[in-house]
Amino acid sequence: MATDVRVICFYLPQYHPIPENDAAWGVGYTEWRHVVTAKPLFEGHYQPRLPADLGFYDLRVPEIRVEQAELARRYGIFGFCYYFYWLGNGRRLLERPLDEMIESGQPDFPFCVCWANHHWRKNWIGSQEAVVRQSYSEDDTREMIRELIPMFRDKRYILVDGKPLFVVYKSQSLPEPSRYADIWRQEVRTAGFPDLYICRIENEGAVDPATIGFDAAIEFPPSGVRSATRDVVPLESDSGFKGVVCDYEQTAFYASNRPSPTFKLFRGVVPSWDNTSRRSPGEATIFHGASPETYQDWLAACVDWTRVKHEGDERMIFVNAWNEWGESAYLEPDLRFGHAYLEATLNAVANGTRTSNLSGIKCATHYRLDKKDLFDPKGNRLTLSKSIKGSIEMIESNEGKLQMAGWALDADKPELPLHVLVFHAERLLIAERTFVERPDVAAQVERRAKNCGFFIEADLVAPNAVRVVAVSGGARFAVLK
Repeated sequence: MATDVRVICFYLPQYHPIPENDAAWGVGYTEWRHVVTAKPLFEGHYQPRLPADLGFYDLRVPEIRVEQAELARRYGIFGFCYYFYWLGNGRRLLERPLDEMIESGQPDFPFCVCWANHHWRKNWIGSQEAVVRQSYSEDDTREMIRELIPMFRDKRYILVDGKPLFVVYKSQSLPEPSRYADIWRQEVRTAGFPDLYICRIENEGAVDPATIGFDAAIEFPPSGVRSATRDVVPLESDSGFKGVVCDYEQTAFYASNRPSPTFKLFRGVVPSWDNTSRRSPGEATIFHGASPETYQDWLAACVDWTRVKHEGDERMIFVNAWNEWGESAYLEPDLRFGHAYLEATLNAVANGTRTSNLSGIKCATHYRLDKKDLFDPKGNRLTLSKSIKGSIEMIESNEGKLQMAGWALDADKPELPLHVLVFHAERLLIAERTFVERPDVAAQVERRAKNCGFFIEADLVAPNAVRVVAVSGGARFAVLK
């Protein structure tokens, strides 16, 4: 399907045996061994994750790689970003699927690479012990980029204005990122390209890529996103489960309303996240409540944002991931959802924003408060409603931030979340969502209320200079302060 926004999925080439994994975990090891053993840890916890159409595949089989690409193309995905493991001194890992794809010319599907510049650890069992350590030198990184140049010449390789797209997983680990970027650019220009288009992944905080000689940054949720945590009761009291359970919908809302940075950024989305199969019960991180509908809203918000912020080849969005089964971050069909996540991808790319779990507020930076009137991103005036009730119970300055807590609900639809917008001088500071359990409000105000509380932290301004409004269903609002 042709579209003006290119959706690119990170692709893990791990599902085949390699000597390093055989030595560390036993002959024939692939991550499937742990994926199938995951167990549900609390009520409603979706585990184990079992593949549907493609089965427990082996990436040494070329037909599997072709079928993956055909599935992705059918559902509006533009290309794959393969993890490229160059550990230093010319040593590569998991190279076979990528090399065979290059050599055979199949699948005929766009691709780029992300240098996964980190130690090869026993992550599959939650250990930080390094099996092979990553090393750096200028001579070695020059050798690496020369190794990649033939890939860059492949007709399928993804370009940005004629420049090969090259992603670095951990730019913060490079000894001198600007110097490395200069080396890569020199080699690529010598090879006849106009330049190299270098992106860093935002997995350890936001950095202006221009300050390290890069062109752009890529969001990489769940890294760098905020969320509400949920209290859950373990199914087995002796399971040892004490992991972190986050709210996926809340994460999607926060990410959809991230203020636009001053530097060039490509948006990222994660369809789900649960690393139970890679971690002990005491260390698992789970984003509970993920669904194709909420993922579609999140991706659609990114599509809308991208069409406003970028043009031409820079209209790109990255999905984490196509096939990270050990972290439940995949779009490939599984036995519970089938093709639902793929269909959601196609719908988001084709149609842009639609209303479902996120209730219509996507990029709330476009909401406008004009005296007593509130206008949505399309310029429509919202209706002032007496059915929306709420209270600001705390507002103060603390450690350089404005902090605020309270509750809000719509008496006509008390079970649904509301959105809370904080304005300063008619400029939107932040958009939040009610998500905190408030049994006192349910007991005293509306028994059907659910998770109607909120906590807000915004850039510091004078507390008495803010306006706070609660929005219900994207159409009605009330002023709380």
